[in-house]
Amino acid sequence: MLTGNLNATVESVPPFPGKERHLLRAQLARIQHTTELCPKGLFEMDEETNLPKYAEEFNIPGTQELQSLEAWAHLHPIILKAGRCTHPEPVGMDDEAKEEYMGKLAESDKTEERYRAINEDEAISGINAWKSSLSGDTQSFNKAGGEGTTQYCVNVLRSQRWPGAITVAKNGRFCNFYLGDGIKRGAKAFNPCEPPEIIADPNDPSEEPEP
Repeated sequence: MLTGNLNATVESVPPFPGKERHLLRAQLARIQHTTELCPKGLFEMDEETNLPKYAEEFNIPGTQELQSLEAWAHLHPIILKAGRCTHPEPVGMDDEAKEEYMGKLAESDKTEERYRAINEDEAISGINAWKSSLSGDTQSFNKAGGEGTTQYCVNVLRSQRWPGAITVAKNGRFCNFYLGDGIKRGAKAFNPCEPPEIIADPNDPSEEPEP
C-alpha cells in the first residue's frame, strides 16, 4: 500500500529500486495502459506517420451495441516486460544480426494488437477481466422530430483486474476514470509468516548449599 509520502522508501520483496514516487508513476502507467478504453474502430494507425488518428466515417455504436465487450478496445499499447511499449533497435549491429536480435526479442517479449478488443483480455481466476452493465432508465424513447429511438441509460464497464477503473458512455460520449488504491487483483503477493517468539533463557540453578 502507498503511504502518501513520495520520498518514502518502498519496503517490498523483491526490493523495489526507487522511492514511492517512482512506484506511483509506474503504477499509474500500468493502470492507464490497461484500463483506458475507446469504442473499437474509433481510432486507426496512419500508414504514413505510424501515429493514431480518428477513423473516417466512424459512428459510435448505440447503447445496446456497446454492452458487448467486443465493441470496446484498449486505447494504449501494452507495456512490455522491458518497461517500454516498443523494442528499440540495437546500435552497432549489421542488418542481419539486428534482424535476428529483434526477432528473438519480439518472440520473448511479445507485443499485441494496438486496438485489441477487451473481450480478448485474460480472465482472472475464471472471471472475465471486464464487466459490462447498464445504469439508469433502459426504456427506449422515440426521437423528437426524427426517426428511430434513443435511450438515456449509461453504459458502465468495470475493470476486474484493477478495481476502481471504470469507463462510462452515453449518447456518443465516453469517459475513463480511476478511483482505487493502486493494487492489482490476482497479483502474486509475498506475505512472510512472523517467526515464533524467542523462548526466554531458563533461570540459573541456585548455588546455595543444601541444609
